[in-house]
Amino acid sequence: MASASEKGGARAGPSQVAPPPLEELSRDELSVFLYVALLPEETRAIVKELGLSIPGFRSTALGDVERCDVIADEILAHPPTAEAVQRALSKAFEVPPLAHQAMAPEAWAELLSACAGDAALALALWRVLSDRDAEVRAAARPVLDDLAKHYYGPAPGEEPVRAPREEGEDPAARAERLAEALRRAEEALKESDARGAERAEEARRKGEEQREALKASLREARARESTAVEEAARSREEEAAARREAARLKSELEVLRASDAAVEERRLRAELREVLGRANALESRLERAQQRAAELEGELERARSGEGDIRPVGPAPGLPEAAAEGLPGESEANWLMPIYTREFYDSLEGWDRRIQRAAFKQAHLLALDHRHPSLRALPLEGLPGYYRVRVATDVRLIYRRAERQNSVEILSLIDREDLDRYIRQAKTRG
Repeated sequence: MASASEKGGARAGPSQVAPPPLEELSRDELSVFLYVALLPEETRAIVKELGLSIPGFRSTALGDVERCDVIADEILAHPPTAEAVQRALSKAFEVPPLAHQAMAPEAWAELLSACAGDAALALALWRVLSDRDAEVRAAARPVLDDLAKHYYGPAPGEEPVRAPREEGEDPAARAERLAEALRRAEEALKESDARGAERAEEARRKGEEQREALKASLREARARESTAVEEAARSREEEAAARREAARLKSELEVLRASDAAVEERRLRAELREVLGRANALESRLERAQQRAAELEGELERARSGEGDIRPVGPAPGLPEAAAEGLPGESEANWLMPIYTREFYDSLEGWDRRIQRAAFKQAHLLALDHRHPSLRALPLEGLPGYYRVRVATDVRLIYRRAERQNSVEILSLIDREDLDRYIRQAKTRG
């Protein structure tokens, strides 16, 4: 059947068409266009020509919708591949209809809506016959004539168009052949309608599936967003807790360092006091040794000069004459050997240097004369043989005299308030 522009002599303007930019469509829009415009064998040929496939599937096993999706994905990824589709469309339809007509977008939208139904030809003829322009109405007449010849045969008095008869063909066989051809045509028409309905249903189903997939994706994205917000808040809380824990550990470390420094300081101070006590003891011993050496040298000189027998040594230097005069009959035999015990050296810790020197001075005086009144020696109640002498107002020196060994044990330097505790501990040890 010839087009209206060919039969009715419609005015033709400049061409309004060009190769369609298929890459501007979305993936679903492009796929459904290919599904409606091309036959299955045409999409198979395009898939084979472009060498397209889906991993895990054979290209020959793909359905019509899957082939259209694969071709659409390839065109969107690489637009030059649309040339294969352009060739298939040109071969099937030659030139797009109304190629030389310029209309507003609204008019084209209305035309597409009309062509989407089954009565597209009837709607088009109705529109043309209803036009106010007589020339436009006349353009419908050639189309109607062709339809009348197609459906009703030639007009009265017009020679019917006969199909060439094969030589020797029987009229009954010819009639049967024509009936078979008509039946096949009707079956093809029904198949085409069924395929169109199937395609429409497939497109509708696919649209529903895509909408559901989009809804599921949206829900999943919102769930991921909520999870991310919760994780971010939890991370901030954990970071703040970690910072607080780090600050706490830092303060504890500083406290430990200060505590270690204090312990080390106390240890060093104790060692210093012990060293000072030993130094004072050594100084006292050195002084006594020097005094003894001086006394022996004096006796030796007197013996050499023949002044007679060795006389008792007088009172120790530094003692008052009144104290010496108050000790008539004292001789060198009253001198006792001082024994400084480990307990005494330990007790020196915590006392200042002045008290330590006073303690050694009193111990030295004990060695010279344990009955000297300045010592104020008093026995400890409950501990026979233990005595105490005054070193300072509240400080006492504890000693014990061993008569047989002709010596005196210097035991401890303590505070006067600790005398009772010392007596209890001495009883426990004893």
